[in-house]
Amino acid sequence: MYRVAVCEDEEVFRRELNKICNEILAKSGIEGSVFEFASGDAFLHDFLEGARFEVLLFDIMMGETTGIELARKVREHDSEASIIFITSTPDFAIEGYDVKALHYLMKPPDTKVLESLIENDYQSRIKSSFLVFKSGTQILRIPISEIICLETVGRRVEITLKDKTVEYSGKLSDLLEGKAQLTRCHKAFALNICSIRELTRTDAIAFTGKAIPVSRTYMKEVQQALLKQIRDE
Repeated sequence: MYRVAVCEDEEVFRRELNKICNEILAKSGIEGSVFEFASGDAFLHDFLEGARFEVLLFDIMMGETTGIELARKVREHDSEASIIFITSTPDFAIEGYDVKALHYLMKPPDTKVLESLIENDYQSRIKSSFLVFKSGTQILRIPISEIICLETVGRRVEITLKDKTVEYSGKLSDLLEGKAQLTRCHKAFALNICSIRELTRTDAIAFTGKAIPVSRTYMKEVQQALLKQIRDE
C-alpha cells in the first residue's frame, strides 16, 4: 500500500491536492491511499503514534509548525519517506537539503510534474524493493530483503522467506521482472543474492543454511551477481 500524506492548512488547496493525488494513483495503477492533515500537529500526532507514509506533501507555511520543521521531525524517525514541499515562495529551498527533500512545487502545483514525481518514486523506491502479488484472497507486499529463494512447484511458486513460506499462483518469470536483486539460478529456482553466504559447484548456500541448486546454465550469472554484491558491500 502506497500511502500519501497531504499536510496543508488551507482547505481549498488541501482538498485539491487530495483529489490530484488520488487521480494520479488511479491513473498509474498504484494501490494506495491519500490522507489529509489540516496542520503539522495533526500529522505529527498520527506519525508519532506509528502511522507511516511513502510520500509526504508538506505546505511550507503552516501556522506554528512550518513544513520544514515538520520534515526535520519526520527525519528523526524516518529516513526513507519522500518529502515534497508545496510552497508559494522558493525562499526555503536551501533548508530543504537538510531534510533530503525530493522536490519543491510552487502553488498551484503542476499536475504533470507531481504525477511524474509520484510515479518515479513508486517505481524506483517502492516497486523495485517489494514483491507485490495476490495470494489466495490476500494481496501480499513482501520486502525483497526478506526473500531467500523462489521455487517453481507445479503451477505455483513457493517463496521462501527468513521466517516462513508463501505461495504465488503464477510463473516465476513474472515475479522476477524488474527485480535486479533476484537472480535466476536454475530453470525452477531464483535466489536473492544478498541472502547467499557461499557458492559451491552445484549450490548456493544461504546464511540460513538452505542449499539452493544452481545449474551450469546459470552458474556464471550467479557468480557475477555474487561478486558484484561483495564489491558493493
